[in-house]
Amino acid sequence: MFRMKGEFLTIEKENKVADVQSGLDNENRNVLIWAKHGKINQQWDIVYVSDWDEPKKGELNADFGLYVDRDFHVESQMAGKKFIDILGRNLVIKTPNGRKTQLFYFHQPTRTIKTRNNNQSFDIVSSGRGPNMQVYSTNSGWW
Repeated sequence: MFRMKGEFLTIEKENKVADVQSGLDNENRNVLIWAKHGKINQQWDIVYVSDWDEPKKGELNADFGLYVDRDFHVESQMAGKKFIDILGRNLVIKTPNGRKTQLFYFHQPTRTIKTRNNNQSFDIVSSGRGPNMQVYSTNSGWW
């Protein structure tokens, strides 16, 4: 049976705790039961849904600096003042043209920037191993 003891989610009979595998803070990393060593990858907080005060549509998410579900363009500060646009899957800059491929919004549930064109999210090619940005199915990972 699991119990919270301080910041540890414990199984008392076995003297083990919930642990993030290898201590790596990567998306989709396994949570497993391991002997307690007390490092950060074994420490947890319980956040009750009733206490979770997320910004609603139109409100500012201060952690991300973006308003929830409010349309915006991403404008380059270079002299041409071009907008980020989508070419295939790749993010490029183009002259403002009024198309949905240049229209984005912050999606609170996934905490990603999505396009109004097809609701896909900003992503980095090859799971963050490549240099190029693209739009891709939302995975909430930011490499």
